[in-house]
Amino acid sequence: MNRKRFNIWFLLALLALGMPMLTACSDEPDSENFRTFDDEMMSTYLQNRPQFSDFTQIVNRSGLMGLLSTYGSYTCFAPNNDAVAAYLNSRGLSSVDQLSDADCDTIARTHLLNVLYSTFDMPNGVLTQPNMNDRYLEVERRIDEEGRQVVYLNGEAHIYFELKDDSVVNGIVQPIDRVLLSSNRMLPDVINQNPMLTVFYQALQMTGMRDSLYRYKDENYHQVMDQTGKDVFWKDYITGDNIQESARSPKDRLFGYTAFVVPDSILKEKYGITDVEGLYQKACEIYDPIFGGENEDWHSFDNIRDRRNPLNRFISYHLLNRNVHGYNLLTVVNDYGIRTNKINPMEWYETMFPYTMLKVEKLKLANYMAGGAKDEIFLNRRVDDRNNILGVRVMPTIPGGYRGEALNGVYFCIEDILKYDDQMTGTVMNCRMRMDMSTIFPEVMTNSMRMNYKSDAALTNNDPAYDHTEKYGTNYFFPEGYLDGVKVGNNGYFIYRRPRLGFYSYCGDEFICQDNFDVTFRIPPVPTEGDYQVRLGYAAMSIRGIAQVYFDGVPQGIPLDMRRDLSHETILGSDYWGKHADYDKLTDEEKSEELKELKNKGFYRGCQGGQTSWTLSNVQPDKNAGTLMSNMAATLRIVLCTVHMKPYEDHYLRFRCVSEGLGNNEIMLDYLEIVPKSVYGVTDEGVKEDAN
Repeated sequence: MNRKRFNIWFLLALLALGMPMLTACSDEPDSENFRTFDDEMMSTYLQNRPQFSDFTQIVNRSGLMGLLSTYGSYTCFAPNNDAVAAYLNSRGLSSVDQLSDADCDTIARTHLLNVLYSTFDMPNGVLTQPNMNDRYLEVERRIDEEGRQVVYLNGEAHIYFELKDDSVVNGIVQPIDRVLLSSNRMLPDVINQNPMLTVFYQALQMTGMRDSLYRYKDENYHQVMDQTGKDVFWKDYITGDNIQESARSPKDRLFGYTAFVVPDSILKEKYGITDVEGLYQKACEIYDPIFGGENEDWHSFDNIRDRRNPLNRFISYHLLNRNVHGYNLLTVVNDYGIRTNKINPMEWYETMFPYTMLKVEKLKLANYMAGGAKDEIFLNRRVDDRNNILGVRVMPTIPGGYRGEALNGVYFCIEDILKYDDQMTGTVMNCRMRMDMSTIFPEVMTNSMRMNYKSDAALTNNDPAYDHTEKYGTNYFFPEGYLDGVKVGNNGYFIYRRPRLGFYSYCGDEFICQDNFDVTFRIPPVPTEGDYQVRLGYAAMSIRGIAQVYFDGVPQGIPLDMRRDLSHETILGSDYWGKHADYDKLTDEEKSEELKELKNKGFYRGCQGGQTSWTLSNVQPDKNAGTLMSNMAATLRIVLCTVHMKPYEDHYLRFRCVSEGLGNNEIMLDYLEIVPKSVYGVTDEGVKEDAN
């Protein structure tokens, strides 16, 4: 890779991340600081430098040196001999020869990624792609004694500032001063290692929820293989505007968890709580007014393992049954596909307190920054023109230098307790809940499928035709039983398409149903009893198909025809182009009239807070430069049904193909909205629902 090409790649990567140009004390790759090795592969780079001879021996024994001799896009975090010696000494060893082949394989894969990462691409949190050992590396930027911004990995290993970002033909080498270690402990054990979290851990243990966090891998899952039983099964298909793609079956089915843990110091300072019994009393204060049961056996402190017990509910509400992997992945990575000058990036996750939701929000809008700072993440927050519920701040790092990563999950420290009380259900969650489809199924996040594009994939629109190399990222199809609460059927495919620039997709990614599909899935729960609209966001295209929609097994209206956009005669017709094409240019009166017309027909414009994935500019980075979904005829929302729902109940959507042989015979599922009547049911005289 020559210097010119490499610097262009860095510039594009920087622009893609929307990062500002850094000052002289940063990791900015000025040409005078940039070394390239035009004739060296990563393998020869390691072999030609004696300071990496021990790591080179480890890579050789792992069998991966041949891979590093081929063309590709690799990153190698290379520990020098002093680092390897320190690691060996910690294990009571004196030579690499004393390591097993399995040890060498694990160490090598921990330090290698099949995607390029410069120091520019390393935000606080975790690297957004896992290493070759399928683990995420934690990242922290610090200022060294000379005032330079340096990068630490997994809390200890430091990338040498003077040696960083060495370019070779097939990647980047990042020399480091420690061997990278990944925890093999389960999440409860990692929490237990932190002495500042004793009350929460003891409550986790005593309620029995600790035992619920020990699953890691579904040993009964067998990857779908081809007919020979040797190779991964690939589904080749045509989608969108004649795009020829491939999707593969998942390699593993992993279980994962996320815990939001309140430190002992905060429990004591804010509530005077110093032990589990004190936490139980606080839980009773929160949940007795909602659930009662004070005279029931399951309510007592002696029965806190009962799932109905207040403390059990309390602890469960701090847990997710998905591994979000890192702080910067709590919301969509890099705010991809979100118009951040209109909405804050936010997600809605089900917790392990059955039938409850947790709202996660990253602060972007200056008007609603009360109590926080830009890019900070809060839980259960609602700050807007009519509400000022600040929520609970998630700490970007764990105090005391402890690491939150475990084999099967991650924990974050938070600055207050979480409460699923009347304020949460009646105010914070009394709103339009919009969920990207990739967040509805925990397995997609836990198994590192969501947003799994590689760094250079953001610069390309499509994979090569019917590509099985996973060069730019991976599309997945899900066998029956892989996704909990989902029925796929034997004659169709449920496919996750990785994000890329220019897609008419919220967050850049989407699900599609293909062939003779018949897909049913459980939708997230509602917070209170009432009437709700269930809406689907999608992109209409002439090649798409038709599906009959069911709610809890009951057909909902006429079949959904995904060939029809807003300009179709049954929706706005020619008036769309004549009067409605540019939403931003409509007067408030025109917007109200159009909203009423669309609602009467069961449609809405696409969300104004979403955009076609932001594009790169050769002048300046601008992640708010994509086309708003509200300004496109093709990106719209349809009301699938208006139904009465109760909390603490399961509800299902079903999409059945009724268009066999039509176009690509597919439908697109982009994002789901669950909207209470308090939002969709406002009258013309009231405050209309915003377009965001």
